[in-house]
Amino acid sequence: MSGTEAVDPTVTRVALISQFFPPEPVPIPLGLTRCLRRQGFEVDVLTGVPNYPTGIVHPGYSHRRPVVDHVDGLRVLRTPLHPSHDRSAAGRATNYLSWATSSTLLGASLLRTADVALVYSSPATAATAALAARLRWGIPYVLMVMDLWPDSVFATGFLTRGLARRVAETTLSRFTDVAYRQAEHVTVPSPGLRETLVARGVPTEKVSVVYNWADEKLMQPTEPDPHLRNSLGLSPDDFVVLYGGNHGPAQDLGVAVAAMGRLRDLTDVHLVLVGDGVSKSALRTTTAQLGLRTVHFVDPVPPERMAAVMAAADIQLVCLADEPLFRITMPSKVQTILACGQPILSCAPGEAARAVADAGAGFTTAPGDPQRLAQTIRLAHATPRAQLRAMGQAGLDHYRLLMSEAANAQLLAELLAAAAAKGGSRPDRKRVRR
Repeated sequence: MSGTEAVDPTVTRVALISQFFPPEPVPIPLGLTRCLRRQGFEVDVLTGVPNYPTGIVHPGYSHRRPVVDHVDGLRVLRTPLHPSHDRSAAGRATNYLSWATSSTLLGASLLRTADVALVYSSPATAATAALAARLRWGIPYVLMVMDLWPDSVFATGFLTRGLARRVAETTLSRFTDVAYRQAEHVTVPSPGLRETLVARGVPTEKVSVVYNWADEKLMQPTEPDPHLRNSLGLSPDDFVVLYGGNHGPAQDLGVAVAAMGRLRDLTDVHLVLVGDGVSKSALRTTTAQLGLRTVHFVDPVPPERMAAVMAAADIQLVCLADEPLFRITMPSKVQTILACGQPILSCAPGEAARAVADAGAGFTTAPGDPQRLAQTIRLAHATPRAQLRAMGQAGLDHYRLLMSEAANAQLLAELLAAAAAKGGSRPDRKRVRR
């Protein structure tokens, strides 16, 4: 489709900038678009060629050329990148930088017609296109800081020392400082992250906590998947600890596998790991070496099935490496589990553990400690299932009060409207269609 389409100048147009977007398994950016449209905004998406989480380009796409796609009724401009999502620092850096470059150079047709950009800043380099549009056309942007950069780059073992580390740290620190300074407003998903940004010089009044809410149409209390246990040879009486999500260094799932090695006497306790990622092969190898028949690997499932798969388990595992960075970040998995009314076993530091404790939604244990995790699994196993269900309900109540779309969408809408107003009216807007 080509040509131009006149646009109602009374409608605020938002360009969502996110390196990752469905069909990649990243529900938050898509959830943001749905929220904004319900708030009366018009939304377009600037994103990359889908290759997450494996680093392999999804079927039907090419990493060498831009394409205009349509997802969920949205116009989605995908620009090229170097596909990579492995433990290679060079590969990951090339992935991020190649998309930062292509989105800046090829995203102009989408960005210059927007009233305001909303940057889903994971990675931080996703802000490059918005920063360029701000400097070139005066288009304001709101920056959603999901990960603290440059800290998160090094938290999972990339560039741990030497000249490359020093150069990367200095460069990224300067870039993020500029991105914060040029943004009209900055949002963060946890109080701890807000405190950190303020300590680093971002004005207090410029930073707001906007929790990541779950996709509430999909992630809600539901009936258990009738096939999961049968497919794994598990009975209704078996106690199932389920983890669903990325299998990477940050998740430190080796701790959970090692904990299962300390629970051999509890033959009815099973760990089910649903998903994919760069650590999955090593986790399989460790499981085989330990001779564990109580650890099961399940391929990723579509988002529309995930709530039912979770409901087929007794408790949901949240696992993060014991890194200082993760003490101030809130993994979106916490909100997803709370929204589904499921009890949580948190083997994570900081904000994730605090949320579980504050909600009375389950159990917490120190990250990185297989022995203590095994002890906590024993405690959960000994807890009556009615009590576990009550914990799940307490978590759901907590979610609805503080973390739901209803509790956060209006704040985000007000921030975007205020940023767009500062950008001034643009009555000559035209949308270029391809």
